[in-house]
Parts: sequence; structure tokens; C-alpha cells
Amino acid sequence: MGLDQDGLNGKHELAIELVMCGMSDGEIAKRARVSRKTINTWRNQGEDFRAVLAERREALHERHQDELSGLVSKAIGVMREAMREGDMLTRLRAAQAVLRTSGLQTAMKPEKPASREEIIREFISEAIGEVAVELGIHEPKRLPDGANNSPVESYF
Repeated sequence: MGLDQDGLNGKHELAIELVMCGMSDGEIAKRARVSRKTINTWRNQGEDFRAVLAERREALHERHQDELSGLVSKAIGVMREAMREGDMLTRLRAAQAVLRTSGLQTAMKPEKPASREEIIREFISEAIGEVAVELGIHEPKRLPDGANNSPVESYF
């Protein structure tokens, strides 16, 4: 079996293709009709084999990066639409995903993390406020300064 310009033969080429597909050395050996030890030798000691495999992995990685880059603008559009047109929970999740992705959440760390109760209270407060606006009900009454000013408290 002759060698190609990379110094590889047909079995080498097949093995590289199968490696790129994620097959195990045992599966590759069966398909290429060589021993598992041969596959291991090619992977670990075959300079031409290793060089071609590295080049193909790099090319695949670059193709994947290009594909992902093309999907980013679509994903941003979906998030924008979800934040604009989704129900409250969908909008909240979309906004959180945008903030997580942007890295702004870590840059703007609060002095102390909000407790679970505070987070739930704020979420419920915002949801009730939005429902009130949608139903044409006025803003909930706030308690005087110094008291608990949560709009949730004025509903219960």
C-alpha cells in the first residue's frame, strides 16, 4: 500500500477519519484491520500520523468556531425576542442568561448576596406590579419610610 503526500497510507487515513469521529482505538483497529497496538503506536509514535491528526483537529476546531460565531447573532436575536415578548418568567430567565453571558454580574458584585427570601420577594413584587399594570390597577401603596417598603407586604 503506497504512501500519500503526508507519508500516510490508506489505513492511516481511515484511522485518522475514525479518530476524528470519536471512535476508540479498539473500534478503529477492527475497521482498519490492524491490531489495537498498531493504532496505539501510530497515535503515540507515528510523527506523520500525529501531525496530520493535529492538523485535522485544528481545522475541525476552526470550522466549529466559525459555526458557533454564526449562531451567536441568532441566539442574541432569540434572547432579545424572549425579553420583549415572552411571559414574565421567560423574560426574567432571558435577562438572567444575558447578564450571565455578558460577565456584568461578576463585575457588579453586590456588597452582600441577597437571601433566597429577598430574591423571591423581589420576583413576586415585580410580577404583581406587572399584573397590576396590565389589569389597570394602580401601584400598590407603599408603607411609610423606615417600615418594610416591599410592595408584596401591602398585598398581604
